[in-house]
Amino acid sequence: MLHAACQGGREQRSLIDVLHAACYFSTPLEQEGGSTEVHETDRTTRVAVAQLPSAKGDLDANLERAIDAIGRAGSAGHELLVFPECALSGYMVDSRAEAERQAIAVGDRRVAHLVEACRQASVIAVVGFLESAGDVLYNAAVTLGPDGILGIYRKQHLPLLGLDRFVAPGLGKDPRVVPTPIGNIGVMICFDLRFPESARVLALQGADIIAMPTAWPRSATFLAEHVTRVRALENLVYLAVADRADEENGVAFLGRSQVVSPAGEVLVDAGDAEGIFGAGVDLAQARTKKLVIIPDEYEVAVFAERKPDLYREITRTSVPGS
Repeated sequence: MLHAACQGGREQRSLIDVLHAACYFSTPLEQEGGSTEVHETDRTTRVAVAQLPSAKGDLDANLERAIDAIGRAGSAGHELLVFPECALSGYMVDSRAEAERQAIAVGDRRVAHLVEACRQASVIAVVGFLESAGDVLYNAAVTLGPDGILGIYRKQHLPLLGLDRFVAPGLGKDPRVVPTPIGNIGVMICFDLRFPESARVLALQGADIIAMPTAWPRSATFLAEHVTRVRALENLVYLAVADRADEENGVAFLGRSQVVSPAGEVLVDAGDAEGIFGAGVDLAQARTKKLVIIPDEYEVAVFAERKPDLYREITRTSVPGS
Protein backbone atom coordinates (compact mmCIF):
# COMPACT_ATOMS: atom_id res chain seq x y z
CA MET A 1 0.00 0.00 0.00
CA LEU A 2 1.23 3.51 -0.78
CA HIS A 3 1.40 5.79 2.19
CA ALA A 4 0.74 9.48 1.65
CA ALA A 5 2.70 12.28 3.29
CA CYS A 6 1.61 15.92 3.05
CA GLN A 7 4.34 18.33 2.16
CA GLY A 8 3.55 21.93 1.22
CA GLY A 9 -0.17 21.13 0.92
CA ARG A 10 0.48 18.56 -1.83
CA GLU A 11 0.20 14.76 -1.43
CA GLN A 12 3.60 13.14 -1.76
CA ARG A 13 4.62 9.49 -1.79
CA SER A 14 7.97 8.37 -0.43
CA LEU A 15 10.35 6.65 -2.83
CA ILE A 16 10.49 3.64 -0.54
CA ASP A 17 6.71 3.26 -0.61
CA VAL A 18 6.57 3.57 -4.38
CA LEU A 19 9.32 0.98 -4.81
CA HIS A 20 7.55 -1.32 -2.38
CA ALA A 21 4.40 -1.10 -4.46
CA ALA A 22 6.36 -1.65 -7.66
CA CYS A 23 7.93 -4.78 -6.24
CA TYR A 24 4.38 -5.86 -5.39
CA PHE A 25 5.32 -8.08 -2.48
CA SER A 26 3.06 -8.58 0.50
CA THR A 27 3.52 -10.14 3.91
CA PRO A 28 2.77 -13.88 4.24
CA LEU A 29 -0.25 -14.85 6.33
CA GLU A 30 0.54 -16.58 9.60
CA GLN A 31 -0.84 -20.09 10.00
CA GLU A 32 -1.78 -21.94 13.15
CA GLY A 33 0.58 -24.83 13.75
CA GLY A 34 -0.78 -28.28 13.08
CA SER A 35 -4.02 -27.19 11.47
CA THR A 36 -5.28 -29.36 8.62
CA GLU A 37 -7.72 -26.73 7.35
CA VAL A 38 -7.05 -23.03 6.98
CA HIS A 39 -8.95 -19.80 7.18
CA GLU A 40 -10.71 -18.98 3.93
CA THR A 41 -10.52 -15.50 2.50
CA ASP A 42 -13.71 -14.28 0.85
CA ARG A 43 -12.72 -14.23 -2.81
CA THR A 44 -13.84 -15.85 -6.02
CA THR A 45 -12.25 -19.29 -6.30
CA ARG A 46 -11.15 -21.73 -3.62
CA VAL A 47 -7.81 -23.40 -4.30
CA ALA A 48 -6.34 -26.10 -2.07
CA VAL A 49 -3.21 -28.23 -1.84
CA ALA A 50 -3.13 -31.73 -0.37
CA GLN A 51 -0.12 -32.34 1.84
CA LEU A 52 -0.45 -36.09 2.18
CA PRO A 53 1.90 -39.07 2.52
CA SER A 54 2.33 -41.78 -0.09
CA ALA A 55 2.84 -45.47 0.64
CA LYS A 56 5.66 -46.59 -1.62
CA GLY A 57 4.39 -48.98 -4.27
CA ASP A 58 0.89 -49.29 -2.78
CA LEU A 59 -1.15 -47.71 -5.56
CA ASP A 60 -4.52 -48.78 -4.19
CA ALA A 61 -3.85 -47.36 -0.72
CA ASN A 62 -2.63 -44.10 -2.25
CA LEU A 63 -5.69 -44.04 -4.51
CA GLU A 64 -8.04 -44.40 -1.55
CA ARG A 65 -6.23 -41.57 0.23
CA ALA A 66 -6.58 -39.36 -2.84
CA ILE A 67 -10.28 -40.16 -3.27
CA ASP A 68 -10.90 -39.34 0.38
CA ALA A 69 -9.03 -36.04 0.02
CA ILE A 70 -11.06 -35.06 -3.04
CA GLY A 71 -14.27 -35.74 -1.13
CA ARG A 72 -13.13 -33.70 1.85
CA ALA A 73 -12.03 -30.87 -0.42
CA GLY A 74 -15.44 -30.78 -2.06
CA SER A 75 -17.21 -30.77 1.30
CA ALA A 76 -15.05 -27.81 2.35
CA GLY A 77 -16.01 -25.89 -0.79
CA HIS A 78 -12.65 -26.12 -2.54
CA GLU A 79 -12.85 -26.06 -6.33
CA LEU A 80 -9.28 -27.05 -7.18
CA LEU A 81 -7.13 -29.56 -5.30
CA VAL A 82 -3.45 -30.16 -6.15
CA PHE A 83 -1.69 -33.35 -5.03
CA PRO A 84 2.05 -34.00 -4.56
CA GLU A 85 4.40 -35.36 -7.20
CA CYS A 86 3.86 -39.08 -7.87
CA ALA A 87 1.14 -39.16 -5.22
CA LEU A 88 -0.17 -42.49 -6.48
CA SER A 89 3.14 -44.34 -6.68
CA GLY A 90 5.65 -42.77 -4.35
CA TYR A 91 8.86 -41.17 -5.61
CA MET A 92 11.90 -42.90 -4.13
CA VAL A 93 12.24 -45.97 -6.33
CA ASP A 94 15.56 -47.77 -6.72
CA SER A 95 15.35 -49.36 -10.16
CA ARG A 96 13.70 -49.25 -13.54
CA ALA A 97 11.96 -52.53 -12.78
CA GLU A 98 10.46 -51.10 -9.60
CA ALA A 99 9.31 -48.00 -11.48
CA GLU A 100 7.62 -50.16 -14.11
CA ARG A 101 5.67 -52.01 -11.41
CA GLN A 102 4.34 -48.73 -10.01
CA ALA A 103 3.49 -47.07 -13.33
CA ILE A 104 -0.04 -46.95 -14.74
CA ALA A 105 -1.51 -45.87 -18.06
CA VAL A 106 -3.87 -42.94 -18.37
CA GLY A 107 -6.66 -45.39 -19.13
CA ASP A 108 -6.09 -47.31 -15.89
CA ARG A 109 -9.13 -47.93 -13.67
CA ARG A 110 -7.54 -45.88 -10.91
CA VAL A 111 -7.69 -42.75 -13.03
CA ALA A 112 -11.34 -43.48 -13.75
CA HIS A 113 -11.97 -43.74 -9.99
CA LEU A 114 -10.37 -40.33 -9.50
CA VAL A 115 -12.62 -38.84 -12.19
CA GLU A 116 -15.66 -40.28 -10.42
CA ALA A 117 -14.47 -38.78 -7.13
CA CYS A 118 -14.11 -35.39 -8.83
CA ARG A 119 -17.63 -35.75 -10.25
CA GLN A 120 -19.15 -36.53 -6.88
CA ALA A 121 -17.28 -33.72 -5.14
CA SER A 122 -17.52 -31.15 -7.97
CA VAL A 123 -13.76 -30.68 -7.72
CA ILE A 124 -10.97 -30.28 -10.26
CA ALA A 125 -7.85 -32.19 -9.21
CA VAL A 126 -4.24 -32.26 -10.38
CA VAL A 127 -2.73 -35.59 -9.40
CA GLY A 128 0.89 -36.64 -9.74
CA PHE A 129 1.49 -40.20 -10.95
CA LEU A 130 4.03 -42.39 -12.70
CA GLU A 131 2.73 -42.84 -16.25
CA SER A 132 3.28 -45.85 -18.47
CA ALA A 133 2.97 -45.02 -22.17
CA GLY A 134 3.94 -48.15 -24.04
CA ASP A 135 7.59 -48.83 -23.27
CA VAL A 136 8.18 -45.30 -21.97
CA LEU A 137 7.72 -44.04 -18.42
CA TYR A 138 6.95 -40.44 -17.50
CA ASN A 139 6.76 -38.48 -14.27
CA ALA A 140 3.35 -36.98 -14.99
CA ALA A 141 0.42 -35.05 -13.57
CA VAL A 142 -3.12 -35.46 -14.79
CA THR A 143 -5.72 -32.71 -14.51
CA LEU A 144 -9.15 -34.20 -13.83
CA GLY A 145 -12.64 -32.82 -13.55
CA PRO A 146 -16.19 -34.07 -13.17
CA ASP A 147 -16.37 -34.68 -16.93
CA GLY A 148 -13.12 -36.60 -17.27
CA ILE A 149 -9.46 -36.01 -18.09
CA LEU A 150 -8.72 -32.40 -18.96
CA GLY A 151 -5.00 -32.63 -19.59
CA ILE A 152 -1.76 -34.47 -18.90
CA TYR A 153 1.62 -32.91 -18.28
CA ARG A 154 4.90 -34.84 -18.37
CA LYS A 155 7.77 -33.42 -16.35
CA GLN A 156 10.32 -31.82 -18.66
CA HIS A 157 13.30 -31.20 -16.37
CA LEU A 158 14.59 -34.31 -14.62
CA PRO A 159 17.11 -34.32 -11.75
CA LEU A 160 19.14 -37.44 -11.04
CA LEU A 161 16.93 -38.34 -8.09
CA GLY A 162 14.33 -40.96 -7.25
CA LEU A 163 12.25 -42.25 -10.12
CA ASP A 164 13.34 -39.36 -12.35
CA ARG A 165 16.42 -41.49 -13.06
CA PHE A 166 14.23 -44.00 -14.88
CA VAL A 167 11.76 -41.87 -16.85
CA ALA A 168 11.86 -39.91 -20.09
CA PRO A 169 11.44 -36.11 -20.18
CA GLY A 170 8.21 -34.73 -21.51
CA LEU A 171 8.51 -33.23 -24.99
CA GLY A 172 5.85 -30.58 -24.61
CA LYS A 173 3.62 -31.95 -27.37
CA ASP A 174 0.43 -31.75 -25.30
CA PRO A 175 -1.08 -28.44 -24.10
CA ARG A 176 0.27 -27.48 -20.70
CA VAL A 177 -2.54 -25.03 -19.97
CA VAL A 178 -6.08 -26.37 -19.97
CA PRO A 179 -9.31 -24.40 -19.72
CA THR A 180 -11.56 -25.45 -16.84
CA PRO A 181 -14.81 -24.12 -15.39
CA ILE A 182 -12.82 -22.26 -12.73
CA GLY A 183 -10.12 -20.83 -15.01
CA ASN A 184 -7.03 -21.78 -17.00
CA ILE A 185 -4.78 -24.21 -15.15
CA GLY A 186 -1.14 -24.73 -16.12
CA VAL A 187 1.03 -27.49 -14.69
CA MET A 188 4.69 -27.95 -13.93
CA ILE A 189 6.38 -30.46 -11.63
CA CYS A 190 9.01 -29.93 -8.92
CA PHE A 191 12.39 -29.38 -10.64
CA ASP A 192 10.66 -27.38 -13.39
CA LEU A 193 10.46 -24.57 -10.81
CA ARG A 194 14.22 -24.05 -11.18
CA PHE A 195 13.73 -22.93 -14.78
CA PRO A 196 11.99 -19.56 -15.03
CA GLU A 197 11.18 -20.20 -18.68
CA SER A 198 8.83 -23.03 -17.67
CA ALA A 199 6.53 -20.84 -15.61
CA ARG A 200 6.79 -17.96 -18.09
CA VAL A 201 5.56 -20.16 -20.95
CA LEU A 202 2.54 -21.13 -18.86
CA ALA A 203 1.79 -17.50 -18.11
CA LEU A 204 2.11 -16.54 -21.78
CA GLN A 205 -0.29 -19.35 -22.63
CA GLY A 206 -2.88 -17.81 -20.36
CA ALA A 207 -2.58 -19.75 -17.10
CA ASP A 208 -4.48 -18.19 -14.20
CA ILE A 209 -3.16 -20.79 -11.77
CA ILE A 210 0.01 -22.86 -12.03
CA ALA A 211 -0.42 -26.17 -10.21
CA MET A 212 2.87 -27.69 -9.11
CA PRO A 213 3.07 -31.17 -7.62
CA THR A 214 6.44 -31.57 -5.96
CA ALA A 215 8.56 -33.89 -3.82
CA TRP A 216 10.80 -31.37 -2.06
CA PRO A 217 13.33 -32.91 0.33
CA ARG A 218 13.95 -31.08 3.59
CA SER A 219 16.94 -29.29 2.07
CA ALA A 220 14.64 -27.36 -0.31
CA THR A 221 13.69 -24.63 2.14
CA PHE A 222 15.01 -21.83 -0.10
CA LEU A 223 12.68 -22.92 -2.88
CA ALA A 224 9.69 -22.93 -0.55
CA GLU A 225 10.53 -19.60 1.07
CA HIS A 226 11.67 -17.58 -1.92
CA VAL A 227 11.53 -19.11 -5.39
CA THR A 228 7.81 -19.90 -5.33
CA ARG A 229 7.06 -16.26 -4.49
CA VAL A 230 9.30 -15.03 -7.28
CA ARG A 231 7.71 -17.31 -9.89
CA ALA A 232 4.22 -16.15 -8.96
CA LEU A 233 5.25 -12.50 -8.80
CA GLU A 234 7.22 -12.31 -12.03
CA ASN A 235 4.43 -14.02 -13.98
CA LEU A 236 1.49 -12.45 -12.13
CA VAL A 237 -0.19 -15.82 -11.61
CA TYR A 238 -1.36 -17.91 -8.68
CA LEU A 239 0.94 -20.79 -7.80
CA ALA A 240 -0.42 -23.84 -5.96
CA VAL A 241 2.35 -26.16 -4.73
CA ALA A 242 1.66 -29.55 -3.14
CA ASP A 243 4.41 -31.45 -1.32
CA ARG A 244 4.67 -34.23 1.23
CA ALA A 245 5.90 -34.07 4.82
CA ASP A 246 6.50 -37.78 5.42
CA GLU A 247 9.47 -40.05 4.76
CA GLU A 248 10.05 -42.62 2.04
CA ASN A 249 12.96 -44.98 1.55
CA GLY A 250 15.14 -42.98 3.96
CA VAL A 251 14.32 -39.56 2.48
CA ALA A 252 12.43 -36.98 4.53
CA PHE A 253 10.23 -34.55 2.61
CA LEU A 254 9.93 -30.88 3.46
CA GLY A 255 6.22 -30.16 3.36
CA ARG A 256 5.61 -26.40 3.01
CA SER A 257 2.78 -26.90 0.50
CA GLN A 258 1.47 -23.45 -0.34
CA VAL A 259 -0.72 -21.17 -2.40
CA VAL A 260 0.97 -17.96 -3.57
CA SER A 261 -0.75 -14.92 -5.08
CA PRO A 262 0.31 -12.88 -8.15
CA ALA A 263 1.62 -10.35 -5.65
CA GLY A 264 4.08 -12.88 -4.23
CA GLU A 265 1.98 -13.20 -1.09
CA VAL A 266 1.90 -16.62 0.54
CA LEU A 267 -1.80 -17.12 1.20
CA VAL A 268 -1.34 -20.44 2.96
CA ASP A 269 1.69 -22.50 4.01
CA ALA A 270 1.10 -26.01 5.34
CA GLY A 271 4.34 -26.20 7.29
CA ASP A 272 4.96 -29.85 8.13
CA ALA A 273 1.34 -30.72 8.94
CA GLU A 274 -0.71 -33.30 7.08
CA GLY A 275 -4.01 -32.27 5.53
CA ILE A 276 -5.77 -30.10 2.98
CA PHE A 277 -4.84 -26.42 2.98
CA GLY A 278 -6.85 -23.87 1.04
CA ALA A 279 -7.16 -20.21 0.22
CA GLY A 280 -9.71 -18.10 -1.59
CA VAL A 281 -8.32 -16.36 -4.67
CA ASP A 282 -9.46 -13.70 -7.12
CA LEU A 283 -8.46 -14.86 -10.59
CA ALA A 284 -8.92 -11.34 -11.96
CA GLN A 285 -5.58 -10.56 -10.30
CA ALA A 286 -3.90 -13.13 -12.54
CA ARG A 287 -5.51 -11.76 -15.68
CA THR A 288 -4.34 -8.18 -15.24
CA LYS A 289 -0.73 -8.16 -16.39
CA LYS A 290 -0.31 -4.55 -15.37
CA LEU A 291 0.84 -2.97 -12.14
CA VAL A 292 -0.79 0.33 -11.28
CA ILE A 293 1.31 2.06 -8.64
CA ILE A 294 0.10 5.63 -9.24
CA PRO A 295 -2.87 5.73 -11.66
CA ASP A 296 -2.05 7.46 -14.95
CA GLU A 297 1.39 8.37 -13.61
CA TYR A 298 3.29 5.19 -12.73
CA GLU A 299 1.86 2.10 -14.39
CA VAL A 300 3.87 -0.92 -15.51
CA ALA A 301 2.56 -3.19 -18.28
CA VAL A 302 4.78 -6.10 -17.28
CA PHE A 303 4.03 -8.40 -20.21
CA ALA A 304 3.47 -5.74 -22.86
CA GLU A 305 6.91 -4.28 -22.08
CA ARG A 306 8.74 -7.53 -22.80
CA LYS A 307 11.31 -7.48 -25.62
CA PRO A 308 11.54 -11.08 -26.88
CA ASP A 309 13.97 -10.17 -29.67
CA LEU A 310 16.53 -9.34 -26.98
CA TYR A 311 16.16 -12.68 -25.19
CA ARG A 312 17.23 -15.05 -27.93
CA GLU A 313 20.29 -16.11 -25.98
CA ILE A 314 18.11 -18.10 -23.59
CA THR A 315 17.39 -20.60 -26.38
CA ARG A 316 21.05 -21.51 -26.84
CA THR A 317 21.70 -25.20 -26.26
CA SER A 318 25.37 -24.75 -25.31
CA VAL A 319 26.01 -22.59 -22.27
CA PRO A 320 29.00 -21.73 -20.07
CA GLY A 321 29.61 -24.21 -17.31
CA SER A 322 27.52 -26.98 -18.87
